[in-house]
Amino acid sequence: MDEKSDVYSFGVVLLELITGRRPVGDFGEEGLDIVQWTKMQTNWNKEMVMKILDERLDDIPLAEAMQVFFVAMLCVHEHSVERPTMREVVEMLAQAKQPNTF
Repeated sequence: MDEKSDVYSFGVVLLELITGRRPVGDFGEEGLDIVQWTKMQTNWNKEMVMKILDERLDDIPLAEAMQVFFVAMLCVHEHSVERPTMREVVEMLAQAKQPNTF
């Protein structure tokens, strides 16, 4: 185990939060996990996040959800050398949060 495997696991958690689904099972095909299912549903296209977004997140700005999806997909990249560091993940997630305009 190394930092890049931790980043992958964190990406899985982000996908769970975005989709409202468990990491394994309930995807209609034997052996299909949340990462594979997400890739199939979105074709890695962050504009397709509406297709997988948990309906309970309907009050979340779509731009923020798309950015979190993008970060999650970077985290679960097949090749560990292509994954960001946790520091980079934190920076990207901080940028995703839009300030309230009250």
